[in-house]
Amino acid sequence: MADEWNAFFNSDDDDSEFEGFNPSDIDETETRSVGSDISISEVDTDSSDDENPDQIDQTWSRNLRKPQVADFHQRTGATFQLNIENKEIDFFHKFFPVSLVDKIVAETNEYAVRCIQVRPDKVWVPTTFPEMMAFLGIHVVFSIVGIPSYTLAWKSTWPFEIPAVPSIMTRTRFERISKYFHMNNTSQNPPRRQPGHDKLCHIRPILNELSRTCLDNYNPNKEQSIDEGMIAFKGRLSFKQYLPAKPTKFGIKVWERASPHNGYVHEFQIYTGKVEGVRTEEGLGSRVIKDLSRHLVGKNHVIYMDNFFSNPALFESLLAEGIYCCGTVRINRRGMPEAIKGVKLKERGDTLTVQKGNLVATAWKDKKVVTYLSTNCDPTESRVVQRRKKDGTLQNVPAPIVSEVYNKFMFGVDLADQKRMQYSTCRKSKKWYKYLFWFCFDLAVTNALICMQESQNHQKRTKNNKVIKMTQLEFRTGLAQQLIGQFRGTRKRKAPATVGNCGLAHWPTQFDKPGRCKGCTKQNRRHEVKIGCKQCDIRLCVKHDCFAKYHEELLK
Repeated sequence: MADEWNAFFNSDDDDSEFEGFNPSDIDETETRSVGSDISISEVDTDSSDDENPDQIDQTWSRNLRKPQVADFHQRTGATFQLNIENKEIDFFHKFFPVSLVDKIVAETNEYAVRCIQVRPDKVWVPTTFPEMMAFLGIHVVFSIVGIPSYTLAWKSTWPFEIPAVPSIMTRTRFERISKYFHMNNTSQNPPRRQPGHDKLCHIRPILNELSRTCLDNYNPNKEQSIDEGMIAFKGRLSFKQYLPAKPTKFGIKVWERASPHNGYVHEFQIYTGKVEGVRTEEGLGSRVIKDLSRHLVGKNHVIYMDNFFSNPALFESLLAEGIYCCGTVRINRRGMPEAIKGVKLKERGDTLTVQKGNLVATAWKDKKVVTYLSTNCDPTESRVVQRRKKDGTLQNVPAPIVSEVYNKFMFGVDLADQKRMQYSTCRKSKKWYKYLFWFCFDLAVTNALICMQESQNHQKRTKNNKVIKMTQLEFRTGLAQQLIGQFRGTRKRKAPATVGNCGLAHWPTQFDKPGRCKGCTKQNRRHEVKIGCKQCDIRLCVKHDCFAKYHEELLK
């Protein structure tokens, strides 16, 4: 066959013309097994240079380009404006309404009745709205003074004496209100592991109302950060968490969405463990992010998060809903590019970036390799940061723009927790729901403070017309005074002995039951005796000459 082909192409006959192959020639070629390793069906008729851009976006590429980010046009700041006559308590009631205080008063009285039916309490009398407001105000005073135990507020010995608190409420009354302090009727809550059981039933009215007011009273900024917080608690609780890497290792976990500009908390969610009937295919982190960002859909906000939450599928899902994301990411997350997973960066400042549409994955070597994921940052931009060497000199290190943006806007929740814990009103208790209540109370106080700081009618200025920002100490001081108001609790006492009745009837008498010597108590000594003055109806010892000293002072 080769000779026939050569004869054809080497033919010198110019007059001959090729008229095609005969059927016999084609059959002969097929029988000789002459073929190719490329079939007609395997040849791509489209040019590889004309690839569809949509197909490029479906795979990770090192061809970097600026992502398409829509502009943010939403209004931000407080949704209400109070007059100059309004004070701290008016801002506070925007987040903690008067109806909540009425609810607490009613539930506290009802809970006291149920407890007294089991164990009688002759000292208790129903509380009122002014008294409950004063009770909350005393807690604000304690948060400012910072005493380790509330009992020090009623000490009459120098230098621990705080005259204002005993004049407002007796220690016995304060302890009784604390004992029966309640926020919701839990008798209608189904038993545990039963359908409809609410683990947060004790605090549910406070949580619902505060969640509503925090959302309604402030329009969020463009940048939002979502992170976890901890409410310290070491008692027995089914959803108590242990986080060894956190400063507060034991406690109740709270997911929060806060503004990195001022620490305003827009939404929060108490973590109570696995939710029955809820799918967990996406993971806990994705579920939390979607729950706390449902009010941001379609508004072009940017959410910053850490590597506990972030993953490529979540970022793409939120991008489709008009929410941009930025955060650190773990390299073993599903959907991460293989180039990032196996990256080995040697020198400080080395960077590897790959892109898929708006989704950008960046690995940057600082002291260690840090991996970022974003849908809002330009991968073509970079910055120079300074790092200190071992010898003390500064070194300029190139860094991707995503690292600067992340460090600037990530710590909104940390700022909110810092403000909330600066003057904490929480007191030690055996009841876990009281820790949650004081968390909500402090959250309402800090959010009210932020709104008052930004209010145009409440700006303090210097002689040079410079704005002075109100401090939390000033806000809490005014709030405590306004919560207590003119309330003064009555103290049931017997009429004290006077000079007129200091006659021959004041003799040492033997009582049936022992009691603390009044003179020794003033000297900070604990001494129980049966001897005392029957006319004055008090115990006074003879050992330390308290009987004579007491009556001598009375005659003077």
